[in-house]
Amino acid sequence: MNNKIANILTIVFQPLLVPMYGLTLLLAVPQFYGYNMWAKIGIIAACVAIMVVLPVIWYLVLVKLKVITTPQASDRKERLWAYLFTLICYFCTAWFLYNIDAFVIAKVVLMAFWALLAVTIINFFWKISAHATGISGLLGASVYISFAYGVYNPPLLVTLIFCCGFVCSARLQLKAHTPMQLIAGTLLGFTFMFVLPILI
Repeated sequence: MNNKIANILTIVFQPLLVPMYGLTLLLAVPQFYGYNMWAKIGIIAACVAIMVVLPVIWYLVLVKLKVITTPQASDRKERLWAYLFTLICYFCTAWFLYNIDAFVIAKVVLMAFWALLAVTIINFFWKISAHATGISGLLGASVYISFAYGVYNPPLLVTLIFCCGFVCSARLQLKAHTPMQLIAGTLLGFTFMFVLPILI
């Protein structure tokens, strides 16, 4: 893998964007909030606005103000304000979903909140891979949704497994993380988004 492809993968699977992919996939789940497609589109659009659009705007503001000095926030200390705002957005999204009785999705979003909180805390002491956490969390959430709704899509799950491998390889190619940081991020994301929801 060359640096150009690695950079494209890094941008496409930027952790702030990953929830949008997961929420969009819910359109294919007929059990999610009944069978009304327009209701699903409206709910998902609201969630994307809170979980993705607002954090992205905040991130760009931080870059503009030079609180974050590189587009990828390579310095772990620069990520704190972006993480804190995103945590608030995730919590608000979970609260919104609980209030409209979309409990399974609310549970997934709440697990994403806890995963990000764990990444934020770890970030004080060590640079864990948010990219690996995000993409493996998407895989874990997809497996959990499959169990919760009884909707199985093996090609999708296989594709997400390959995406995990490609994203981690890209981060290694760019020397953004060590193998241990990527392994830790992958385990954290999958554990919080699949293992913990099953146990809870």
